[in-house]
Amino acid sequence: MALGLVRMIRRFSVTFVGLCILAMSAVVLACSSDTEPTEQSPDSDSTSSEPEPTFVRVTVTPFPIDTPTPTAVAKTESKFTAEQLADPVFPDWLDPELNDEQPEDDVVFEGWQEYLSNTVMTGIDAYGIFGDFTVCDEGIILVTDGEVNENILWGITRTVAMSSSQWGTVALVFELTQGHPQVGPAGTKYTFATLHRKDGMIMQSTVSAMHEITITRSMKCLEPSAE
Repeated sequence: MALGLVRMIRRFSVTFVGLCILAMSAVVLACSSDTEPTEQSPDSDSTSSEPEPTFVRVTVTPFPIDTPTPTAVAKTESKFTAEQLADPVFPDWLDPELNDEQPEDDVVFEGWQEYLSNTVMTGIDAYGIFGDFTVCDEGIILVTDGEVNENILWGITRTVAMSSSQWGTVALVFELTQGHPQVGPAGTKYTFATLHRKDGMIMQSTVSAMHEITITRSMKCLEPSAE
């Protein structure tokens, strides 16, 4: 009887252990079913279904811009030398303060006339009026607007009242090309101004005093001769 009791107890133990194993298996399965599904990787099929962007290369032709071609401007060469265009310089050989040897009268007159040709004498006293006076080559005189004065010519000489020893003093004279009722017939000459070379300056004598005049180059004289 005791042996039968022992066998009964063993059977009950095996049965109880089997029931416990089954219960634990059911709990494990229940937990695994409640777990959230894992997130899919970026390489999954869900992303591969999206359309890829398409780029189209377009060739753009720039609009032509008309750029004007610069026209070369021909340089006009001057017909005069730099010396001719520059203001005249009084020659030393014609200056009595720099040269002890007195030239002949004709040489003095020609020297002064060459020095004054194609110049503007500024500050000269013409009949009591100070102003500009333009004298060109060949005795030509220009009036204010640049036109040639057809009535008179200019020149350099010495009057009877001037001493020949004072060769630094000359007379600027006018000669009538046609008769004038108040001056005289054609060919009449009269003194317009008395000029001096003094202390390196060109001076003009008037009735009451002596004053300086300036001598500059006249382009109005040069332009007609270049045509």
